[in-house]
Amino acid sequence: MSAFLQQQHVQNSNRRRKNIRRLFVRIQSISFVVLIWFLGVGIFYGFYHFVFEKGLFTVANVEIEGAFYHISKDDIKNAAGIQSGSNLFSVNLKKVQKKIADNPWVLEAAVTRKLPSTIWIYVSEHAPLALLASDSIYMVDINGTVFKEADNGEYKDLPAITGFSKADNIGGATEVLKSYLNSPLADYFRPSEVHYDDESGYSIVLSGDGTTIKLGVDGIQEKLDRFYSMLGAVNSYKNKMRYVDLGIPGKVVVKYDS
Repeated sequence: MSAFLQQQHVQNSNRRRKNIRRLFVRIQSISFVVLIWFLGVGIFYGFYHFVFEKGLFTVANVEIEGAFYHISKDDIKNAAGIQSGSNLFSVNLKKVQKKIADNPWVLEAAVTRKLPSTIWIYVSEHAPLALLASDSIYMVDINGTVFKEADNGEYKDLPAITGFSKADNIGGATEVLKSYLNSPLADYFRPSEVHYDDESGYSIVLSGDGTTIKLGVDGIQEKLDRFYSMLGAVNSYKNKMRYVDLGIPGKVVVKYDS
């Protein structure tokens, strides 16, 4: 064999050995990845079996907190539908929260897990402030939210809000009512209605004699304070007040029955 052919044979042999080594390294790498994958699957399955199937985290308690006036803890527990003994991590917290929030009296609901065996629920209720008289009678809370249709005779002694539809923003009317209820005037005259119209703005109708306090749309607190400061003089007349107009700055205009 010539020297050239012998050299070519040696080079080919070296090349084959290198290719075999590269193939072996690739097989080792793939085998390692496959091994890691199987180990990961095994660990995940073991963790899943340990947490979800061995019964180590099962619901033993449902804790319910909040101030309740119109709904009870039993109402909330029944709405949540959480079965004692079910797996703690299989409870769908968002679904439970939505079920509880479907009660119209519920303002806010929070649901969370407390290891090892408790579902904790917090609920706050709407605080009724007034009745919206529109196409029907609706309950209105202190935030101006219309949250449910009033049942027959439900909270019939609450002040009414008129001049709005259910779809309107009645936040301004509730602020007027809260301003009045927080003023000293509420100790003397109980409001029966807050009315609004585009021309004259807000007015408050007092219960009993039906006197109307005309307030307009701005400076409500100052106008109520002004009326209260003149209350002694206003009440000195024996005739019944028909209305009180506070629309003129610095003045209290009173119309009496003749």
